[in-house]
Parts: sequence; structure tokens; C-alpha cells
Amino acid sequence: MARRNGEGMARRSWGWLVVGCLVAAPAWAESDPEGEVSLAAEDPVAAADGDGPAAEAAAAEAEPAAASGEPTVEPTPAPEPALAAEPTPEPAAEPPAPEPPAPEQEQTDRVRFKLDVAGEIFAPAGRDAPPVRRPIVVDARFDFLETMRTTESGITARRCYRDAAAEVRVDGESRATRLADDARDISVVLRGTTPAPHLEGGFLSREELDLLETPFDPLLLDRLLPGRSVAVAESWPVAADAAAGLLAIDTIESGGLEATLEAVEHGQATVKVTGIVDGAADGVPTHVTVEGTVTVTASGDSAAVMLEGPVVRAEVALRERREASHVSPGFDVEARLTAVRTPHADAGRHAAESVSGTTTAARVGVGIGSRRQGTGRPGFVWHGDAANRYDLVYDDRWRVIEDGVEGLVMRFVDRGALVAQCSVTALPRAASQSPPSIAEVERDIEKSLAGQFGRIEHSSEAARSDGVRIVRVAVAGRAGDLPFRWIHHVLTDAAGHRLAVTCMLEQSLEKRFGAADRELIDGISLPGNGADSAAETAGGPMGPPDREARVPSESRTP
Repeated sequence: MARRNGEGMARRSWGWLVVGCLVAAPAWAESDPEGEVSLAAEDPVAAADGDGPAAEAAAAEAEPAAASGEPTVEPTPAPEPALAAEPTPEPAAEPPAPEPPAPEQEQTDRVRFKLDVAGEIFAPAGRDAPPVRRPIVVDARFDFLETMRTTESGITARRCYRDAAAEVRVDGESRATRLADDARDISVVLRGTTPAPHLEGGFLSREELDLLETPFDPLLLDRLLPGRSVAVAESWPVAADAAAGLLAIDTIESGGLEATLEAVEHGQATVKVTGIVDGAADGVPTHVTVEGTVTVTASGDSAAVMLEGPVVRAEVALRERREASHVSPGFDVEARLTAVRTPHADAGRHAAESVSGTTTAARVGVGIGSRRQGTGRPGFVWHGDAANRYDLVYDDRWRVIEDGVEGLVMRFVDRGALVAQCSVTALPRAASQSPPSIAEVERDIEKSLAGQFGRIEHSSEAARSDGVRIVRVAVAGRAGDLPFRWIHHVLTDAAGHRLAVTCMLEQSLEKRFGAADRELIDGISLPGNGADSAAETAGGPMGPPDREARVPSESRTP
């Protein structure tokens, strides 16, 4: 079995297929795939207004560095003092000079990428009911200038998007998705063999990340080349990790991709790519068949042809059937993609466009409702509440499964395993600026959990540096026959805006969950943080008083 990358990062592939599910918004049932922890009907409930644990003082007072993506700066050791020179006998011969480090290679190209998909998406509809199925058609187009840089540490890319858009039609209902103007200057790094796009001065939304994630990403196309001279009609296997990255899946269990040099004409080589792959993504099986060709510059004679990247054209047809997971429906689709790379005449102008784009992005919007700014890095996602009651930067292992007026529901998936579930609910704005007391939150939690309540394990109250006060209460109890743990938080800012955040998980998964709840809380911003005091949570509760931390009956995903 080949894992997609050394970090074990599981990324949902073909994300716009999942976005497409929101078009028709079918009432996906609450049934969970076999073999994983269930967080459904019997799951514990989140407390009412007072419901929410506070981050312990040490964690809550810390700056939200994890969510903001600030890298830790390691101190540079001071140089050792030079020793006094001593006379030494002259060596018999000079040792050979070390090889100079390979110079950085940089190339700017225009890349146009077209992707057409047709098939169906499906999700379970209950134990005794057939799956819910919906036809889906996707038309996606991308046009960007890419500066690819190759160094000893790996390959990175800077993409300046002229266009990035997809039209998704589910059951005849259409939805158009387009990359926002302040997110056109994208940096891409490889996490193992997973291309990871991100902003340097901010954070992308999940919808934007899903739009940018495609099979056969241009950054990986050169992984199809053999790295040695080959003869016409000779075949070679594509490395398993590269194949998993190209197919945008997590692991390959069996099969693989094979490339064959078909012909060389006028210095251009045509390479055929075929394969059948059984693997996994998000912890569920997937079956993929591939057939296509790529074109690359060639040199040498027919017996020893050297294929010299980058790949200038790729035309690939795929068919994939993937089962439904805890965070997304299954799909059975056929896709055709075309990627064309041409040299860009004015690389200097591209650099200027990129710098200009970064500056513009940094100036677009301030506060709740605008893109969160900060030192961006791969692995973090921005979510803006539609009613401007809060915004959030979070670890991309959290997956949104419902977002509506009643609140946000997310699931924490680590390497395909469902670890925890979380609900985020805006509470009525407090009449005073004082947060609820620990005793009030504990009382509300015990009342809302009712028969599931066991004991309170820990309670604390703290204030962050931005003035947000946090009450955190951890509770142990049982859901069905399983021991569970609930971690409740209530956040209150200086203007009285309040937010309840409840995480729930089986006690056996507590070590795997780690400090994920604290990191999630660190990434939350409220309107009264000095960012945008205009957005208020007014009126009565936004949802039922005892909101359950599970997928509601009208959930769109299994």
C-alpha cells in the first residue's frame, strides 16, 4: 500500500463534486458508513445559552498562532569564534573542491486547464432504503500564470489566476463557483505528493480550496516522466505516491499507473498513460481507471530518448467510483481533462502582477465578513459566517457538513477516521458585558445532556489577549453503550457577542483528538474584537435551546 504523502494528510479530492451537493440540497440521511465511530441519532446534545467550555488559562491566553499559521522562528545559533592560526604541514595534495549547490531553477508559463465531468453522486438513505442518487455535470476552467521554482528542498509554484471557475449542475439545478478577486495570487507547495494551495497574506475558504483541487494537477505532471533515457515503445511504472497525488486520493491499495513512450516527432514525444487503481480517500474505497497522453520535449535517437520536462500538454480521461464517507457523498463519474502549458514571454511582468495581487488582497476588507488576513500557510481554512456573527480559521481536518442559520456543524477526520464532531452556535447577545459564570454553564450542560451526563471533569475561565473571555467545561458521560466526552466552550467579547462551541468524541479517541478544540477556539474571531462592531447577534436564540451536536435530519451529507 502506498500512502499519498509522508505527513499522512488526507485531503478530499474533486471537492467541487461535494460543493455540487449543496445545489440540490437533498436530505441525506444520518446513517454512517460501516467500520467507523458513529456520532448520529443517540449523540450527546450541546448545552443551551450557557453551553460551552472555556480554554484553560495557559491555552486561552495564548495568541491564536496555530490558526493564523504563524511559523515558529527558530533562533540562529551564534557562530563559533575562529581559532588562532597554527602552522601546519602542507598537505600532499589538495582535496577535491565540493560540488557547488545546484542553482535554483525558475520558469514562468501560462497554464490553461479544462475539466468536464458527468455522472452521479449518491448517499445512504437509511438501513433499508436504497441510496439517494442525483445526476451531476461539472464544467471547470482555469487560466493562470505559473512561476515554478525547483530547489534542493523541492518544487514550489506561484500562480496568478486570470480565471478559475466551475459551473456545477446537480439534478438540473446550477451553481457557479469562481475564485474571488482577492484570492488570485496563490502559492502552491507539495505536502508529500499533495499540491497545497494557500495565500501568503490570508486564508482561502473551503469552497475556494475545493475549486482549486483537481486530478492531474499541473505541478505533478512531470512525475509521469521516467527520469532516464527510454526507447520508443518502452514502458515504465509511475511511482505509487506520485500516482496517488495525480489521482487526488490518499492511498493506493492495488494497481497503478503505467507510462509508455509511443512516438517521437519533430522533437516532441507522445507518452501514453494508462492504469487501474484501487485505493482509498477519506477512509473509503475508490476505484479509478485512467487513459490519456502527455506531450513533452524529447532529444536523442529512437533507442535512447531523453524526455525533458515540463510536460507541455496532457489529455486524460478518468472514471472513478468512490463510496460515501463521513463527510461527503459518494460519486460515480467520468471526467475528461486537458492541460496546456506554454512559455510566458514576460516573466518579469508576471512577478509584478503577483506582487500587485498580494498588495490588493491585503487591502480587501477588514473585520468580520471580510477575508481573514494573517500569515497564511497550507493546512488552514477560513470560514466566514453568512450573518457576520463570527469568523473562523481552522485546521483543514475539520470538514463542514452543515452551515445554516441554526449554526455550523463540522467533523474532525484524521487519516480517514472520524474522530470528533463539533457544533458552533451564535447565542443571543448578552445584555451586559460579563460572560456567563462557570456555575451557570455547568448547570446548563447538566440539564441539556440529561441522561447522558456523567460527571464534570474540568472547568476553567480565562481571557484571551483580544479581550474575549472563554468558559470551558469538559464533561464525561455515555451515549448508548459508549463512553463519550463533551468539551463545551462559551466565548463572550467586550460588546456582549456570544458563541457556543461544543466538541464531542469517544473517550477512546481522546489522545488522537489532542488539543484540536483549543486550536479551534484560538481561530475564532468575534465582532467585538475590535474588528467590526457593526455585526451583532440580536433577538432570540438562533436555534432550538438544546441543539444536538450531530448531523440534523436535513443534513446534506451522510
